[in-house]
Amino acid sequence: MLDRGRHTAEIADIIESIYDTLTGGGTLRQCLKLVRDVTGAMEVTLEIENRDASVRHRRLTSSAAEIRDATMRDADHRQGLFATTGARITADCGDPQEDHYRLHLTPSHDGPPFSPDLRPLAEDLLRHLRRAHRLAARIDRSEQERNVYSGTLDRLAVGAIFLDAQGRVIHTTRVARDLIDSQDGLRLSRGTLAAADALDNRALQSAIRSRLTPGETVPRPRPQTLVVSRPSGARELGLIVHSLSCTPEAPGGFAAVVMIRDPDSSGEPERAILRNLFAMTAAEAEVACSLTSGLSLDETAQSLNISRNTARTHLRSIFSKSGISRQTELMRLMLSSAAMLGMTPIASQDE
Repeated sequence: MLDRGRHTAEIADIIESIYDTLTGGGTLRQCLKLVRDVTGAMEVTLEIENRDASVRHRRLTSSAAEIRDATMRDADHRQGLFATTGARITADCGDPQEDHYRLHLTPSHDGPPFSPDLRPLAEDLLRHLRRAHRLAARIDRSEQERNVYSGTLDRLAVGAIFLDAQGRVIHTTRVARDLIDSQDGLRLSRGTLAAADALDNRALQSAIRSRLTPGETVPRPRPQTLVVSRPSGARELGLIVHSLSCTPEAPGGFAAVVMIRDPDSSGEPERAILRNLFAMTAAEAEVACSLTSGLSLDETAQSLNISRNTARTHLRSIFSKSGISRQTELMRLMLSSAAMLGMTPIASQDE
């Protein structure tokens, strides 16, 4: 064991590494190796029991190379060694109603016995392991939620640009990135969002400044709506600037979001979902998607390389299966159906 000062510093580094590993996408097994290194144990075993709905048990072990090379050849000797509970140190931590964590430290069979102060260290390391593991799970759930919401916005052809408390762009959804990359109405200027037209830009900057996180005593301002013209002559972009809660002590938090809608772009129903929802054939789903995008029946027939009569036959079948009778009803039905929420983004598919 190291002297107390160096050992304390090493323990602090190990605890920091545990949090960095788990919140950075690493594994519990990597953390157990860190525990084994700082404690000098030959083997470290972590048991986790989750008691949320039903008891689920998980067991992970990290062993030194020597035990795999030597004692694994003698299974009886290895089993006898680990069964000697007096040679082990066990720490417990957790909520009986939610989860329970147990850490076992097993010494080397030919090394010195564990130090008396190793038990409180094991208990401290286990508390941090549990806390970091639960924190990583919450982060992972939040990331999954963010991906679902971001993907849904992309499916609906709505862009979102998130800003920090200084107005810098820190995250964009796929549709928003595409609009910025097109340099047609919106652009990035030194990390901040800007409009191409000078007058539009003044209005945008004013809206953003007024909706960055206010002081605690100032009510959060209502969302502001504005339009941004486009040099290409395409229809104006519609923007809504929202204020978000942001803790000043937490750098990198979202302080505001700019929602963007391009009237020349629209979401498209997911064909496979349409077929399941309305029992459509593949050809009928193609016709429904084409009509929903705004094409006429003649334009739909031409784009799908079918005759107008064939397109009309598909349309009559769609009407029959969906219980409607007019093309305008079809667009409204498609745009309000679950088929608009398919998880395949409408933008570039290769990311």
